[in-house]
Amino acid sequence: MRIVFEAEEPFISKAKVTASSSRIKIEFSEPFSITPQKNLPFELEVSEKSLVVTPREKGEIKFFRLSSPARLVFDIQKKELQSEKQPAVILQKVFVIDAGHGGYDFGITYGNASEKDICLDLVKDLGAVLSKKGKKIFLTRRVDQYLRIADRISLVNQKNPDVFISLHFSVTKNFTIYNPKFAEQGTDEVVDIYSLSSRQKRFVGKSKALADAIEKAVKDEFKVDIPRREMPIPVLNSADAPAVLIESPSPRFVVYDQQMKARLVKAIINGISAYGQ
Repeated sequence: MRIVFEAEEPFISKAKVTASSSRIKIEFSEPFSITPQKNLPFELEVSEKSLVVTPREKGEIKFFRLSSPARLVFDIQKKELQSEKQPAVILQKVFVIDAGHGGYDFGITYGNASEKDICLDLVKDLGAVLSKKGKKIFLTRRVDQYLRIADRISLVNQKNPDVFISLHFSVTKNFTIYNPKFAEQGTDEVVDIYSLSSRQKRFVGKSKALADAIEKAVKDEFKVDIPRREMPIPVLNSADAPAVLIESPSPRFVVYDQQMKARLVKAIINGISAYGQ
């Protein structure tokens, strides 16, 4: 909020100003008159030679005495409950992050943008942030290469991670988050082949909690509804760790510039942090 008092040069130059976070007092060298507007976000107390301004909300007040025209300017910055948010605390130590597709498998494409390339950029950025927090990071792929699902599953279970995240794109403009699901009776043959005795079953509850936390963090960051799916996806059902698959909007609807990627990484980090609390 900015408050400006304007008058003739001698009147402004001789005014004495004292200010705190909750009060501004201006003392003038001679009597004055002022006609305030109604419904102002501050209170005015006027006497013969002084003026007291009381903002309805406390804040940092910066004062300037300016000329041409002569005026007193007060900038009031509202105080936040916390001057700075605390960095996300992450309790888990080992992460495996999977960039979907790769090599001749481009995934979803739009123009020059492809799922395999943007997912690789995202997992590298996510891994770098986690690494700076002292975490041990393993990527299923670090370059543009094709990997079979079985290869991804094998790497995940070799590293024994605390968290496994697989990144992909949606064909729509929505984020979608998947967590594992097991059929009560019977199962798909392909899932059986990859499931490695369904190791994920003992982590189903934690995987859902992880998906819940990331869903909320992404929703908070992007202000959108997040569709949720529980599906027997082989790379999830076979992971011997809490596991989640995140689909980001298609590049047809979203430009994945550095700012967008940074926002998505931040949301995932916040979700991981909330999951661990």
